[in-house]
Amino acid sequence: MKRSGFPFLLSFVLIFAMVAAGRADDQRKPSVCSECNMKISEAGKKFSVVLPNVSGMGPSSYDDIGCAVISRNAECATRQMTFDSNAIVYDYLTVEEVLAEKAFFAFKSGAWTPMGYGIVAFKNKVQAEKFAAEHGKVKVVRWFELVDMKL
Repeated sequence: MKRSGFPFLLSFVLIFAMVAAGRADDQRKPSVCSECNMKISEAGKKFSVVLPNVSGMGPSSYDDIGCAVISRNAECATRQMTFDSNAIVYDYLTVEEVLAEKAFFAFKSGAWTPMGYGIVAFKNKVQAEKFAAEHGKVKVVRWFELVDMKL
């Protein structure tokens, strides 16, 4: 009596596919800050930055936009450019992903953030300016300006 190895092979392929899918999802989920080792909660996600697995860098997660800026600025110019073009921030109001280079940041807003930098990201300039107006003398800047500012 011959036994077919098909059920075993099918089980192996399904298990492998589930593990691979889980790893792909894990690369996009913030977990622990690469700069300060603080855990990133789901509620704190709107203050976080994710650097997906890109050539020579990542995956990295940061609990506070300020932590990401510090980490980015400690890199060489080539790695800074890689960081800049791949970093993902989250809109403060909707928690939607936004490329850091396309986002608007309320700088020194006084808003609570995990490490106290008070930087929040917006996908929309109007929303960022409205938030800034509601929080006093807050600057709205782009990513390339933010990384040059003294935190």
